Amino acid sequence: MDRIIISHTKMNVMPDDTSNESEKILELLFEPDNAEILVELKDGPKPLSVLTKKITVSKEELDERLSFLIEKGFLSKNEKDNEIFYSLDVDRLSEILENEDNFKNIDDGLAKLDSFLN
Repeated sequence: MDRIIISHTKMNVMPDDTSNESEKILELLFEPDNAEILVELKDGPKPLSVLTKKITVSKEELDERLSFLIEKGFLSKNEKDNEIFYSLDVDRLSEILENEDNFKNIDDGLAKLDSFLN
């Protein structure tokens, strides 16, 4: 599978109240650790034990990121056989990624990047 790597400045997990929340959520979804969680869950629910082994952040950081993604509706959390499982809400993710305003924000960001590089 091909992998796209996006370079950026590390951000806080929680969005600022002063910024457009939709823009912040979109930015946070592309933050590498959050994106890694989403990619890990794209093929179906995974137990916390698997995520802890595969995601390269501390347990506290992983808990914070999972909580944020649950709060924003991108993940759900279920318990089965005394183990916690996380699932990706593909519809919610598509809703954000396919939003027309978000495409404009991505396009504007790419234009700024292009002007910076050229």
